[in-house]
Amino acid sequence: MRKILVTSAHSDDPVIGMGGTIRKLALNRDQVYVLSVCGDRIHGFKDAIAMLGAEPVYFDYLYGKIEENSLFSDLKELFEKLNPDVVFTHWHSEILYDHEIVSQQTVKVARRFEREIYLFEIPASSIDFDFDVAIDITDSFQYKKMAIELMKNAFDERVFVKEIMPSIIYPAGFRGIQVGCEFAEVFKHCGSRFPLSPFRKKLIDIAQI
Repeated sequence: MRKILVTSAHSDDPVIGMGGTIRKLALNRDQVYVLSVCGDRIHGFKDAIAMLGAEPVYFDYLYGKIEENSLFSDLKELFEKLNPDVVFTHWHSEILYDHEIVSQQTVKVARRFEREIYLFEIPASSIDFDFDVAIDITDSFQYKKMAIELMKNAFDERVFVKEIMPSIIYPAGFRGIQVGCEFAEVFKHCGSRFPLSPFRKKLIDIAQI
């Protein structure tokens, strides 16, 4: 059984970015931990993540006030405790400060521990997102929607209806069209240490061309 760690800045981010994939990993009997770094907006987070089959974890940083060195230390301690095999986190180029800091510090720690790293997409904030891995979440898409519904009271009603739900529904359908299924989530693989190969996920079977 693999241990999977998903690090995110805010409680809605892991559901928006990869809620369907979290569900699939859990059904695969992987042990999945989902971290919300900012603990000031976690209403419904525990129930949503548990419904996806994962274990919620959270730090107590405030929105927009994450201190880099402290976060690095806390993440390092969490890695030592959980010893994850695979790590997911935010895309590296983000409009939101919290997202970008969490991505940077997670990748730094994961590199130190030589773990496999994948970056997920937040449609409203990821700049020039590029992917080389796609996960068919057609069979877990409804769980992604139900998970975010459990967190709706954390948001202003207009924000939830006009921003959060569209971020759940439309990107999954669009990515599905791109990769040939009904609904998909996409990721950027950050290279593999074992074996040492920066573009491991870009191997193409010549027979399928």
